[in-house]
Amino acid sequence: MFVAQQAARSRVVRTTFVVACLIPCALVVAWAGLRRTGWHRDRVVRQWAGAVGMPLSVDSVEHVRPGSVRLHGVRVDDDRRGPLVEIPRIDVESSGTEVRIRLPELTCSPAAIAAIVHLGRVWLDEPARFDRNVVIDVARIGFDDAVGTATDAADHACVRIECVGTESGRAIRLRTEPESGEGFVVQSLAGTDGPGQRLAVRGKVAKPVPIAAVAAALGWSAGGQAAGPAAHLTGAIDAEWSEHGWEGAFSATLTEIDLAAVTATLPWYARGRARVVVDECRMTAGRMTSIRAGVEVGAGALEQAGLEALVTTLGCRPGPGWRPATRRGEVGFVGGAARLEIDHRGLRIENPASPGILFGDGGVLLEPPVAGVSLDRVARALSPATTLAVPATPMSGWLLSVFPFPPVDAARAEGGKPVEPGRSTSRDLPNAPPGPVGAGGPASRR
Repeated sequence: MFVAQQAARSRVVRTTFVVACLIPCALVVAWAGLRRTGWHRDRVVRQWAGAVGMPLSVDSVEHVRPGSVRLHGVRVDDDRRGPLVEIPRIDVESSGTEVRIRLPELTCSPAAIAAIVHLGRVWLDEPARFDRNVVIDVARIGFDDAVGTATDAADHACVRIECVGTESGRAIRLRTEPESGEGFVVQSLAGTDGPGQRLAVRGKVAKPVPIAAVAAALGWSAGGQAAGPAAHLTGAIDAEWSEHGWEGAFSATLTEIDLAAVTATLPWYARGRARVVVDECRMTAGRMTSIRAGVEVGAGALEQAGLEALVTTLGCRPGPGWRPATRRGEVGFVGGAARLEIDHRGLRIENPASPGILFGDGGVLLEPPVAGVSLDRVARALSPATTLAVPATPMSGWLLSVFPFPPVDAARAEGGKPVEPGRSTSRDLPNAPPGPVGAGGPASRR
């Protein structure tokens, strides 16, 4: 009897051990092994690629704790241009309402910046697809050589991106850590056209950012290097964007502008560095309504054809220090400065601190015009002299698309002083025969 009871007791214990210990342990081991397989990694990659909307590759997936994974060797690809972003490690923590992502570093190219902006726009426009808040912490953001050569100066440490959605709307906030007031807020505004059709953008940048990065974020890929690889920008914006264009105001300071890069697509060239301070630019329906800005240039040179455009088209006047162009067809200068005002009445150029706007070794090379000039003349100054119609260059075409051209006789209707379209205010050139500005005919393009 006791033997039978002992055998029955042993069977119960063995069965309990197998059911309560061995089977769960085997399942845990199998589950852990499955998570280390390529099949599980590929499944995770497919899920994230579907959320991002771009091809994604991951070397390995590590499960740190429940609800937290670490992705190693992450690469986001573009089918046409190859890898967009390569990140050594990403930590992801998920809950029912929020996803937290931590990156040790993020190096951006123009294509990567455009892809990130597109992804943010999709998050704002498609709440059904992205139904959770997202918080992204980046220990360091940098820019590759395609954005700018002075990338170390433009690196930003500890940046946080918060994507928050509520019943009243969705918004993306980008700020630095610790919080310093520098950053941006992009909010999707509800309207008759549906969510995402209008965006409100507010913020400021105090630490210089490559102009190419800003151009990529705004979709101006063709103008990314128009100011040169070392050009940087700081500024502020308070505006709204819709299908009709930008509406609002912004200010900016642009430094280390390469005049050779700026004039690369123009019929004449210049050499040197410039600094532009836009005190205020107001836009309505995608067109500039008023601009107040200052321009400063260091030592450099300007081609004779450029001088002709400034004198005969914009009405600038040769100064006492005027001298003929060199054999290379250019005139050197030691510096210059001017104040610019643009509105529906046209362009006005002046320099309250000095009688000249461009200076050479012998004194003032150019003096400002005595009157304003119509904006179509500005586009004409950026076009070849033999061209019958504008736009003739990418820059002149862009300016024509954003300049505040008024309706007929708008300036007269408001009682303003009428602009004299195209009338040259230059005086006779000293020690020069009648004809083109400088010595001889227009110099050929380099």
